[in-house]
Amino acid sequence: MILRAVDLKKTYAIGGRPVEALRGVSLEIPDGAFTFVVGPSGSGKSTLMHLAGGLDRPTSGTLEVAGQDLARMSDDGLSAFRREKLGFVFQAFNLIPNLDAVDNVLVPFVARGLAEGMRERAREMLGTVGLGDRLHHRPKQLSGGEQQRVAIARALLKDPKLLLADEPTGELDSKTGAEIFGLIRQLHREKGASVFVVTHDTRYIEKDDTVIKVEDGRIVSQAATEGQF
Repeated sequence: MILRAVDLKKTYAIGGRPVEALRGVSLEIPDGAFTFVVGPSGSGKSTLMHLAGGLDRPTSGTLEVAGQDLARMSDDGLSAFRREKLGFVFQAFNLIPNLDAVDNVLVPFVARGLAEGMRERAREMLGTVGLGDRLHHRPKQLSGGEQQRVAIARALLKDPKLLLADEPTGELDSKTGAEIFGLIRQLHREKGASVFVVTHDTRYIEKDDTVIKVEDGRIVSQAATEGQF
C-alpha cells in the first residue's frame, strides 16, 4: 500500500474553539493507483492531502505513506521524506518569480547541493513536459498551463513514490486543464508513481480511477470507477 490510514483525526483551534477537520478517517490506497479525493469546500479533503504529504501532523490515529509512519517522524525526518519520496503540485504553481524554468525545477534540491547531472536532468524533464523551448523563461513569461508544467517537472524530477496534487487545474481554463491531466496520466504510466489528486472538479476522472468522497471530515465512499464519473 502506498497509503494506509487508521482512525485518522485532525482538530484545529480556530478562534479559541476546536474544529474537527477529519473525524476518524480509515483508508488504504494500493501502489500505483490514480486516486481522486472529492468533496465540497470544507469537507476535509485538503487536510487529508496535507497529512498524507507530511505537511501537517494528525491529532490522533495512524498514517503510513510509502511504508513510513509519518506520525512518529521528527521534523527533520519529515522534511527528508518529503524531499526524497513525495512530489507536490499545487493550484498556485509556487514558482519563484526571478528564477527561470530550469532553476525553478531545481529549487527543492538546492539545500542539499545539486548532484552531478541534475541540471541536465531538469532540462530533460522540462522537455518531457513540453517546455524544451522555454528553459530560460521566467514565470511571468509563461502561461498558466506552462507554469503548471514547470511545477509538474519539479515534482517528478525526484521520481517520487507518490505525487500529490491539490486542485492542480484550479487556475486553468478547461482546455489547459485537460492537457495538464493528460500529461499527469502520461507520466503516471511512464514513471509508475502513485497519484493522489484533491479536487472539486470531477471532469477528469476516468475509468478505473479510485474515487474517495469526503464530507464533514469523514469518508462517505471509496470505489474504483467503472466508467466516466
